[in-house]
Amino acid sequence: MKAREIGCQICGFDTNSEAKISMNKNGIVDCSPVSETGSCSPECQCRGAIVSQILPKTLQLIRLSPLLVLLAVILACGSNATAVPEVQQVEVTREVPVTVEVPVPAPTSATGSAMGGPSGTLNIGFREVGTFGTHPRLTPGSQGVFVGSSLGETLLIQDLNQDYQPRLATEWDLSEDGLIWTFKLREGVQFHKGYGEMTAKDVIWSMEEYGGEGSRASNSGKLRRLWSNEEGGATALDDYTVQVNTGTPQFDMLIVASQPSAANVMSKRQVDDLGEDEASRQGAATGPWEIEEAKSGQYWKFTAVRDHWRKTPEFAELLFWDIPEESTRVANFQVGLLDTFLMALDSKPVIEEVPDVKFMRVQGGGTVHLGLNANWYVGLGTQEHTDGNPGFDPDLPWVSGNADINSEEWKTALKVRRALHIAIDRQSIVDTILSGEGKAEVLWGWENNMHRLPARMQEWEFNPDLAKQLLKEAGYSDGFDITITPDIRNVPGEVEACDAVATMWENIGINVTISHVPYATIGPQITAREYNQANCHGTGGRADPRELIHTFSSRGGFTAGFHHPIMDAYLTEALETIDTEAAYIPMVKAAEFLFDNAAESSLYSVNILWPLSANIDSWLEHLQYGDRRALTSLEWTPHRQ
Repeated sequence: MKAREIGCQICGFDTNSEAKISMNKNGIVDCSPVSETGSCSPECQCRGAIVSQILPKTLQLIRLSPLLVLLAVILACGSNATAVPEVQQVEVTREVPVTVEVPVPAPTSATGSAMGGPSGTLNIGFREVGTFGTHPRLTPGSQGVFVGSSLGETLLIQDLNQDYQPRLATEWDLSEDGLIWTFKLREGVQFHKGYGEMTAKDVIWSMEEYGGEGSRASNSGKLRRLWSNEEGGATALDDYTVQVNTGTPQFDMLIVASQPSAANVMSKRQVDDLGEDEASRQGAATGPWEIEEAKSGQYWKFTAVRDHWRKTPEFAELLFWDIPEESTRVANFQVGLLDTFLMALDSKPVIEEVPDVKFMRVQGGGTVHLGLNANWYVGLGTQEHTDGNPGFDPDLPWVSGNADINSEEWKTALKVRRALHIAIDRQSIVDTILSGEGKAEVLWGWENNMHRLPARMQEWEFNPDLAKQLLKEAGYSDGFDITITPDIRNVPGEVEACDAVATMWENIGINVTISHVPYATIGPQITAREYNQANCHGTGGRADPRELIHTFSSRGGFTAGFHHPIMDAYLTEALETIDTEAAYIPMVKAAEFLFDNAAESSLYSVNILWPLSANIDSWLEHLQYGDRRALTSLEWTPHRQ
């Protein structure tokens, strides 16, 4: 699909034509093109063609009358020029839920709900939640983000000030030589579904599984390096003490131990009893939410854990809805079927019109990286390289068949990579797609530490004319073919920005194909070094670039698309330097190598805006840092008073 065709996919009709709105017998509303040709342009404003009722009858929740659904569609799908008809009366029919007698507990401590106990349902809409799974080795990182924000708990957490706080571990210590980490575990913490008390054996098993062979976890390389390295490993000194020998000093132990997407402690006994697949579907963890039901591509339903050791949730039920279309998420928020959702920033003017809406802003909560995959040079020419990097292809214009940075092959591929980077108008993406709620960035993970980088590295040049010249010098006057794939995760503008990059590349003569697939599909391919094209990868904002070391290390799990012996040397030195300031010396050298070789580029960092319905208030002060684009600490979500 060409970049110029994306408007058709998003809108379904031309901006110069009028939208025809109809409803079928099932109550699904369709914004259809009037034109028989179905012609359209990327400038159209409607962000989705279908608005449908998202709540299944089996859950016995609010149903919309046809008139109200139609009104939601008009508000969601109309362009800026669309007239909204005056509505005199709107009827809402309600299907009475099945009542269940729930014993009201005695008044609890301050950790309980302000209303005396959990009550009501918290509905949250996401672009993709995917198939529910909790087994550390089997669950992709994308799903881990959501699991970690609700069902699971980590040894530590980072608060919004990036300070480490106890969670499942009450205290921790590092030996003077920087090799041995000791964690004291909290006693009495219970797994869900009756699987007993969490012990050191569960912690070690979980971490080793995250880093196990064939693991789908995005941080598998990190966990393997820290917990399963050949020079050390993990030992249970007793039921509540874990000791980890990392073999060499590794600064990022605490970072990994606090990431909700890849370090939750799961019940080993449940897996032993049920088997990997069934246990993964039932997920016995330790968090304040217990999984009740999950339907792939539809929703995940959790129930509150009463008298949880840390915090009983304010709400009795938590529902994660899988809603790919922005227009559908907007429409369901407008009529009160969603309490919050990850909002595209250009939807803000519409959402601001919703009565009693509030916004919870997470500053710098997301960032989007542009990866040029297949630039993997560690061990080039060996069988190990061939086996570990099946997608490596030196015939790709941006890939060199020679790892020597002074070789002609390298210099030619470098010209192509640089052309691809300087053809992108990052500031335009921030101003338009992000509505100014962001900042153009240079390198992934450095958004909060740009002051440490040389002045020449403060921004990427935007120069399409020079880009064309570089392509000509590299022998590609007529361009070449490239596929670009957004990961479709949960960072505002991620897909739209990737589409914009495709257009900018076409403007310098490159033939671009856009592939829109879920992260659950593309993520494992990238981790396995099978995908060898471009991709836009959204993550949470980072306080420290060392948090992303694993993506540029040949020993890592998910890859940023570039590994090189020179980089490995810098990163190894940074990892083995515990002192933060000293570690930045090799980190800056690594950053310079990436920039000078056009090996990596960020597109932007962005503020995450969560609209809050009239049912809920902000809990910003309780969010944990681990992954800022995810809604963590949902047990703290308060009822609107």
